[in-house]
Amino acid sequence: MGWDVAIVVMCVTGIVAMPFVGLYARRRWLTGQGGLFDCAYRVADGVPGSGWVLGLARYREDRLEWFRAFSLGLRPSVSLQRGTTTYVHQRPASGLEQVVLFEDSRVILVRERVTSREHCLAMDDDTTMGLITWLESAPPGSHYIPASADSPL
Repeated sequence: MGWDVAIVVMCVTGIVAMPFVGLYARRRWLTGQGGLFDCAYRVADGVPGSGWVLGLARYREDRLEWFRAFSLGLRPSVSLQRGTTTYVHQRPASGLEQVVLFEDSRVILVRERVTSREHCLAMDDDTTMGLITWLESAPPGSHYIPASADSPL
């Protein structure tokens, strides 16, 4: 009878630990693909300070890839192209954001030139400077967006 309880406890412990092992293995795999840094992403606008999701980001070729921190997915949830993304502005985290975001976070607003879609990211000061530098150092001509055939010159 004692062995039955021990086996059940070990099985339950193993089942409870599996998601944590999966998150650890995913982070190790992503780190092996390129350096990661902490980066929160605002998925929904609405109440000030809400809609933030903690995550990880990395630079890969000419893209910034963002992954949810607590997900087992291996593909980025958001991918921003360097040549079509523009830095808009930054500000310190305020109010509720100071509680839900990483410590000493700065909120950065970037915009996709093609779709005019805005993205809010939150990261520390050093990473913010790295993002701005990475965006501004795109090769010459990469920010050129050809006019569509329907638009007048």
